[in-house]
Amino acid sequence: MSTQPRTRLVICSKSRWAPAIRREHALAQLAAEAGHTVVFVEAPQDVRTSRTSPRRWLARLVKVGTPATVVENIAVVERSTVVPGHRHQLAQIADAALLRRLLRALVADERATIVSTTPWQWRAVAPLTGVRRVFDCADDWSEVIPARAAWFRSLYERVSAEADAVIVNNASLARRFPYAHTVVVPNGTSGALLATSITPQPRTRTMAYAGTLSERFDAPLVAAVMSMLPGWRLDLYGECRYAGCGDRPGDELRALVAEADGRVVWHGVVARVELAARLDAASVLVLPHRPLGAITGDAMKLYDYAARGRPIVSTRWSPSLADSGTPGLRLADTAGEWVTALTDALADTPHTALARREWAEANAWTRRWPQWSQALLGT
Repeated sequence: MSTQPRTRLVICSKSRWAPAIRREHALAQLAAEAGHTVVFVEAPQDVRTSRTSPRRWLARLVKVGTPATVVENIAVVERSTVVPGHRHQLAQIADAALLRRLLRALVADERATIVSTTPWQWRAVAPLTGVRRVFDCADDWSEVIPARAAWFRSLYERVSAEADAVIVNNASLARRFPYAHTVVVPNGTSGALLATSITPQPRTRTMAYAGTLSERFDAPLVAAVMSMLPGWRLDLYGECRYAGCGDRPGDELRALVAEADGRVVWHGVVARVELAARLDAASVLVLPHRPLGAITGDAMKLYDYAARGRPIVSTRWSPSLADSGTPGLRLADTAGEWVTALTDALADTPHTALARREWAEANAWTRRWPQWSQALLGT
């Protein structure tokens, strides 16, 4: 895939390695396939973990973890922190000190590239010398946590001034980094979802949602839609990230599941290799998001959904959604609009399904790698 010299690539992730479903997972896998050695630094386990795994948490807090190989050319390392670095400035200082200690142990040669994926990690990355320092930004955290928007923007300014390269997934984010050489590398389609051909749309009234479940997921809207469409079913695949709930469902999601008489089922996380079959079992794929959080982001769900050819119905959670280019994307905000859109989606044509698949193929992660690697490695 690449003729570039091999580089040690250290990715400071905002996620765990499993499930491998996010942008930084795709980056790690593409770099490994290109022959680079990748160390994937997982998001830290904070003090809450000490309640269930105190020895493991404390061991990673006291000493640097040892990377463990998970697949060829990719090793994963766990780490601990006390309080997540995004909570406040003191938490950032403490977390950055722990991360910087780990990074210094991981990068022993000058041909290493360090990738930061959140602005609060930059305090750990910036002081490192003899390495290439890159910021890959997939979310505008000033939108995700608006109460601390000014602080996040000040962090962006520092990144903009100090990074060797800044990579963002959409043009709106590029404006946050006025002093940097910023490259736009959009999200892409998973190879696992392109590995098999699309199948005919099933003659059932079934919806599927795949992705993180949080306050962005408009459970009350979905409940209203389900009450108006008593013959429909919804399958939910993904991890829960509700504030204060750990990995458990929030109140809205619990109420939705309880009130739907078994027609809404949360299956938890499924592996990428299983996701295609789960999506294929649905007649319509849905994205019922509220306009909260990173509303200017580039939704990976659209690429994944399109890869399976199914019709897609989404709320207008982002002002740029209509410009995504996804063929046949149906937009609806009220329960009545959703009923109409879902009913129309059952009459979707094979031609439109094929157009969605071709769009997804044109936006595969492998198509992103040449531009991504140039920005990462400075070639």
